[in-house]
Amino acid sequence: MPNSISTFKELSAQFTSHFIGGHWYKKFTACLMSIKQREDETLRSYIARFNKEALSINEADNKILVAAFTNGLKKGKSYFHCIRMTPKTMSDVLYRATKYMNAEDALLARDEKPKKRERQEDN
Repeated sequence: MPNSISTFKELSAQFTSHFIGGHWYKKFTACLMSIKQREDETLRSYIARFNKEALSINEADNKILVAAFTNGLKKGKSYFHCIRMTPKTMSDVLYRATKYMNAEDALLARDEKPKKRERQEDN
């Protein structure tokens, strides 16, 4: 019959060639060293992007995760807040980063409120 498979070997070959392209391979930890926080990227966005990549690494070592994450941080206040007192685990780094982000969000919210009030008073 046309367009049919006549042997198990042929079926196996067709199956493999069809599904092998969709196979997802784990990455190596060295891939994490290339992840850098972009100049205009928020710390929150960088953490989300880094974590997404870190999840694709098979059995990533905590020391390597910390080194890759801090290596990719752009220099600034968030960088020094995250690395002070040399964090030993990603949990330590993420805890410090979360505290920094929450404080930053609170300051931004405080600064935005007077602007809204000023606009309302002008009307």
